[in-house]
Amino acid sequence: MILDTFKSLSKNSSIYVNIDLFFRQKIKSLIIKNYKSLRRFNHRWLKINYSTLSWEFRKAQYHPLPRLLKIAEILKIDKEEVFENIRGFRASGSHRKSVLILPREIKVNENFVEGYALYIAGGDTGLSGETRPRKLRFTNSELGVIKFFIQWLNTHFPSTNFYLNVISPPGMTIQGDSFNQISKELDLNINQVKLRNDYYNKKIKHRVCCDSAILIDLILSLERTIKKICFNDKKLAAAYIKGMMIGEGTAYFNRSRYVRIEMRNEKEIKYIYKLFRLLGYSCKPSLRSNRENMWSIYIGAKQLKKFYDEISFGVHQERQKILEAAVNKKLRVNQYV
Repeated sequence: MILDTFKSLSKNSSIYVNIDLFFRQKIKSLIIKNYKSLRRFNHRWLKINYSTLSWEFRKAQYHPLPRLLKIAEILKIDKEEVFENIRGFRASGSHRKSVLILPREIKVNENFVEGYALYIAGGDTGLSGETRPRKLRFTNSELGVIKFFIQWLNTHFPSTNFYLNVISPPGMTIQGDSFNQISKELDLNINQVKLRNDYYNKKIKHRVCCDSAILIDLILSLERTIKKICFNDKKLAAAYIKGMMIGEGTAYFNRSRYVRIEMRNEKEIKYIYKLFRLLGYSCKPSLRSNRENMWSIYIGAKQLKKFYDEISFGVHQERQKILEAAVNKKLRVNQYV
């Protein structure tokens, strides 16, 4: 399955694009040819401030994508031709000097779905509650998980700039050598690694930060499509669950053996439940009695081997080791716990 990123962003009013100069001149020439002037064209079709339109066809480097597509449609220019002439993207109000280069197509494979679900599980948008989402951020304490997410970004959005915040709990000092080790393990430039203090953390966490409103808009716009695709493909369904389990799951091996995923997002947990059922698991979502509004899905000992073979905890080494130990436990006859 291939997703068209340009099409996904085409109705976003905050998206501006840089287009080929010859293509811009072609559009202007067609307007003059068919309507004699930009002013007449604007009066008939767009009805915006004429100075704005005039500036766009004289000196503006960026053009609102929805309006550009509307103009192209009026002039009977195929949408595909518009997309082929896009050189980069910029968000309204952005202070960036450079444009964002996005791949035209995204291949929705198991790796993409796993990383996407991992972001849904452990990511955030930097949203304060008063403004629109403007960032893509992903936080985790496991470097292996962070490394996977960075590789995911580099694979599917290769021109995206990001940096890493190492978040230190109160009273803990992080030595300078630690930054060199982190940058080496994650294959980052040392200038991409920054120290941040946070009062609510009890252990060191790592946060991948991408200050791109366009990228987060794109990621959020794909959610419904991705979920629909996963529900019709068992391999992608397993990849989605794996990403979620890496971000929000837990493995237990003590007196009993099981894996569990918990979250307060009722809609998301019920979607995950449907994927589990699609893959043949016997389970159900339930509200935890001792944790307010906390939903849970429990996969017990009888299904652990199936979970290990089909899903697992992937790059989360700590949980994966617990799962392996639980699966490999030698049982007595008729023992499942």
